[in-house]
Amino acid sequence: MQCPQCLQQVMESMKQCQCGFVFDDVALADLQDWFAEVKRTLETAYVGLPAAWQQSGKSGSFEDWTRLRIANIAPVQQPGTYLDIGCANGYLLECLVAWAKLKGIEIIPYGLDYSIQLVALAQQRLHTSHKIYVGNAWDWTPPQDFDYVRTELDYVPRNYRKPFVERLLAEFVAQDGRLIISQYRSRRDDLTHGWVDQELEGYGFRVIETHSGYSGGGLELCRVAVLES
Repeated sequence: MQCPQCLQQVMESMKQCQCGFVFDDVALADLQDWFAEVKRTLETAYVGLPAAWQQSGKSGSFEDWTRLRIANIAPVQQPGTYLDIGCANGYLLECLVAWAKLKGIEIIPYGLDYSIQLVALAQQRLHTSHKIYVGNAWDWTPPQDFDYVRTELDYVPRNYRKPFVERLLAEFVAQDGRLIISQYRSRRDDLTHGWVDQELEGYGFRVIETHSGYSGGGLELCRVAVLES
């Protein structure tokens, strides 16, 4: 996973990065400070980058981006609303709409990010302001349910992941909708374990399907786990 503070790839099992950023055992009283530090880092790191996919959190080429992000559209089998939590500059949403059209499916894109700067970029990219929201999914109240909701477990400290997923299923995902949880990993990880579907099943959730994204060399570095409401 990527450390939100120094943006270096670190092993999934680490509780604290070498830079000092804490991934686990964050006290409730410190949670808002944790979110604020992540927001400051991402705004600084993303906004000034030249390529659209870099502003959305992926270094490398467009081909790298596509290989490791296209799995997010695989769970979409029928039209519906699609909320991207942590939408950054909206580039993933833009790609998801295009990828869905290639499948003959229309999705209505919505985005949520707690950075005002990044939301402004997403609103400009998608030519809409009322479907891209400023807020933190941890405590934000959605104005509606969504057929598809995409998120990542890294958006909260590890000790809050289970309640985070429970909240999304209960308050964000429409009846018979799908929660899509993405994981992006480093080549330095032990890729034989530590995958998102395994973590979710350890919390007691039922993963109904998984989809994968691969590096140019064929290494699985992305896995998308799907839960139903």
